[in-house]
Amino acid sequence: MRRDYRLYELSESEFEELVVKICVKWLGEGVTPFAPGRDGGRDGKFNGKAECFPSTTQPLEGDVVLQAKHVAVFDKSCSDKDFERLLKKEHAKIKRLGKKGLCDHYMVFTNRRYTGGADEKLIAGLMALGVKSAHIIGIERLNTALDDMQQLREWLPNRKDTIPFRFEPDDLIEVIGAVHDYADGSVMSAFNSARDFEKLKLREEKNKINGLSDDYYNQVIVNNSFPHFSRIDHFLSNPRNTEIAALYHDSADELKQKILAARPQFETFR
Repeated sequence: MRRDYRLYELSESEFEELVVKICVKWLGEGVTPFAPGRDGGRDGKFNGKAECFPSTTQPLEGDVVLQAKHVAVFDKSCSDKDFERLLKKEHAKIKRLGKKGLCDHYMVFTNRRYTGGADEKLIAGLMALGVKSAHIIGIERLNTALDDMQQLREWLPNRKDTIPFRFEPDDLIEVIGAVHDYADGSVMSAFNSARDFEKLKLREEKNKINGLSDDYYNQVIVNNSFPHFSRIDHFLSNPRNTEIAALYHDSADELKQKILAARPQFETFR
């Protein structure tokens, strides 16, 4: 499995710094970053003949505008409408820079997945602004660059952080499918697993009735489980995962029925 550098954990400024460092390798030492503030449509620039981008045989030459578009979640795509809107907001700036002779080539870097459909549509929109070439560098290309650049890997601000709970979407789909097969029952469910039980006003009373100790609730459920809920919820709420979300909630409902049926056999809920 390809290594995940968890670029969604970086701050916007850290991601911009990473982009500049990669561009120094690809374009050359002449890459100039801009200080935070009103960048006028640029996070960095380069003028000259590139070292090796997009290739050593046909490198970019002229004025190159660099833009970084970071997103703080792990499963966003360049096909998402919000990314298209972000790029469209830059169009007027790119056109203005082009008229001034300051944008022969436009490069936008993002930690989103880069899809074929987005490539054709978004690149066409950028080329229509009058640039000689436009390039969208997605998470796949960034990961490849980090695979090849040990010094950059060691620079990553989150390199020593404890690796968080994470999953590949395909892995989660497989798990949900397996749980659903196990939990599937013939009785119609009367539960709604999408409900956030943490919002229930009688949570403490419910834990007491179930024989669930405060220590177990706080140390196991709150500390170990709650931190992951938002990421899984984000995955399930994505319109692309509607069918998987339905399987997830159906599985949870069936498991609740099994828990209720077996509850009298155990002293404590845990």
